[in-house]
Amino acid sequence: MNKVLQTILTVSSVLFFLFIFYMVRVKKLELKYALTWVLTSFSFILLSLFPGILDALSALLHIKEPVNTLFISILFFLLLIAFTLTLALSRNANRVKTLAQELAILKLSLEKLKEELGRKEAE
Repeated sequence: MNKVLQTILTVSSVLFFLFIFYMVRVKKLELKYALTWVLTSFSFILLSLFPGILDALSALLHIKEPVNTLFISILFFLLLIAFTLTLALSRNANRVKTLAQELAILKLSLEKLKEELGRKEAE
């Protein structure tokens, strides 16, 4: 790999890692969701520092071109991120449904209490 390209990839990967760390620090990204991004940025740093890893992984998987291994790896990480986000979305949808049901129960109870109070005042 060209040294200039390797330097650019390493610097951009480290900057990406620092950006993720900053987003967690200023609480724009929760730590539990940042783990996948940290893993992704760490793998980018490793691959940019040690491009031989990609060649070895390609040989292990019997893939002729290392760039194809890189595309498969990126696809894997994107699927991992999408799955993580889907889990979070499902969990939040269930929480919203539960909160809406509890709110409806509370509103019904409040209406009943108002009716009772209105009847007692009328007596």
